[in-house]
Amino acid sequence: MESGQGPSEAATGTVGQRAPLHREADQPARRSLALDGLTLPGGTAQVEGRDLSVSAFHTLVSFRLPAAGPRPGLLVVPPLSGHFAMLMRDVVIGLLPDFDVSLLDWTNVRHVPQRCGSFGFEDNILTVERAIRRLGPGLNVLALCQGGVPALAATARLAEEAPHRAPEALVLMAAPVDPMANPTAVVRLIRRWPMLWYRTGAVAPVPRGFAGQGRRVYPAATQLVGLRAYLARDRERDGELARKFRADDGADPGVAPFDDLYTSVMDVDAEHFAENLEQVFHACAITKGWLTCRGRTVRPEALRDTTLITVEGALDDIAAPGQTAAAHALCPALPAHRRARIVVPDCGHFGLFHGQPWRERILPDLRSRLLSAG
Repeated sequence: MESGQGPSEAATGTVGQRAPLHREADQPARRSLALDGLTLPGGTAQVEGRDLSVSAFHTLVSFRLPAAGPRPGLLVVPPLSGHFAMLMRDVVIGLLPDFDVSLLDWTNVRHVPQRCGSFGFEDNILTVERAIRRLGPGLNVLALCQGGVPALAATARLAEEAPHRAPEALVLMAAPVDPMANPTAVVRLIRRWPMLWYRTGAVAPVPRGFAGQGRRVYPAATQLVGLRAYLARDRERDGELARKFRADDGADPGVAPFDDLYTSVMDVDAEHFAENLEQVFHACAITKGWLTCRGRTVRPEALRDTTLITVEGALDDIAAPGQTAAAHALCPALPAHRRARIVVPDCGHFGLFHGQPWRERILPDLRSRLLSAG
């Protein structure tokens, strides 16, 4: 980083070669963020990326600016819902000037042999919890969409069992903490079908030729059908998603075009697929006090010293306003100075973490709150 470059100046682009476009038939195990450096207002900065820990189902990846010296830590928890973690690229770019950013990079289970077992909703919670423990005290956590409930559950477990390891701040963005607080068409559709169908009719075995052959999964091809249908409906009303396809406002569309990020999908383990829908959307388990992990009830009311920030888009038709903010009522012990609810006007689901709304309207506020959270 050039001399005089302040830590609060936003990154506006990246340095490096274009990421290889996703090819559905290839079904890679992981997708690189193609993030070798940042272009900042004062010059360019090299990005150091490395894998901190690896399991069959995820990799904990670290990104930092070595020339900038130590920064506060921040863990990004993407949703395990069929997209590659590369969808969070704009978030990582925006946070890197001020934080050492780590990312849970979920593995496409098409490449995970059956002998490795399955990966369920409880495993998701425990993976987030282990990552928080691994990254140490003073950590901030940012979880998007369906990564929100596992991140809240992991934080609650730590607050109760090891308070000194609980995150300094937890940011929940467009997370369906209580999907019934303001149910959208997506929520109503999920609840319309019985859980038996999600466990049987919606899943299929991985075909031959892949390491995970025979594993039961929610297939990427099925996910892509739903994404294309959602895009078609959004184009009819010229919504946020349609505008992003027409004029990509991402941090670096030449390296990571939004249409590639949106359509890059992977297989999801059938156990996690069904359990996530059951616990989050059908049972609303965390709001009713029914969610358990390792035989113990998850108690969000144990949060006392973690700053809780919820971020919602006023026009989000996937996780509408109120669904994420419901987390505040679950954490009554948090004092007023350790909670904030942000509702972004004229912003839909995808603008919360990609493009101009994220960079210009959300990131500056979030950065300020996180840097003062301690």
